[in-house]
Amino acid sequence: MIETTSPAPDAPATPSPRSIVYRLWNGAIPAAVCDAVIGAFDEEELYDATVQLSDRPVEVLSDTRKTRHTFVDPGHWTGSLVSHFAHLANLLWRFDVSGLGTLSILRYEESGRFAWHVDALTYDTTDYGALGEGLERKLSVTVNLSSPTSYEGGDLEFMNSTGQLLAQPQLREQGSVVVFPSTVGHQVTPVTAGVRYALVGWMVGPPLR
Repeated sequence: MIETTSPAPDAPATPSPRSIVYRLWNGAIPAAVCDAVIGAFDEEELYDATVQLSDRPVEVLSDTRKTRHTFVDPGHWTGSLVSHFAHLANLLWRFDVSGLGTLSILRYEESGRFAWHVDALTYDTTDYGALGEGLERKLSVTVNLSSPTSYEGGDLEFMNSTGQLLAQPQLREQGSVVVFPSTVGHQVTPVTAGVRYALVGWMVGPPLR
């Protein structure tokens, strides 16, 4: 497992948990399980993913985000993969989370990408049914489902609080899981060949105070 922190001059020997940008487990999920996740969904069920910028309505903006996806019931067995690693990571950050709010499978085809963004929503907090109302995204989880030899490009990259680019080649390993606060800036670089699949989810909880 890798923990990445934002470097700072005269940093203490033990960094604050808030300085850790993400936690990464390399190849934690077996390839057979990753393939089973991909196989659990019909490609015909996937549709163009949308974005919401500031106060604009939800829309498809292919110059910002170009991928196909479908939302999955958080109670689906794939949700347990996301929740398990989210709770492990949250032993460090200790965010107040209510549970897994949203789950999605993504398919990045050639030229697919997602420009720099954060997952924390800027509009009103959302009703997550049984979990409660007025909740917001706290933790983001990405599981890389594809073999690194099956696609080129499509790298998940992060930006720390000082504007430094953080890129980890281990993120390309099939079955790798990365968990990060939903306020952290990140992007998926354009896929230049092949197809990349990812399972993503967001742990939600009461608004930060």
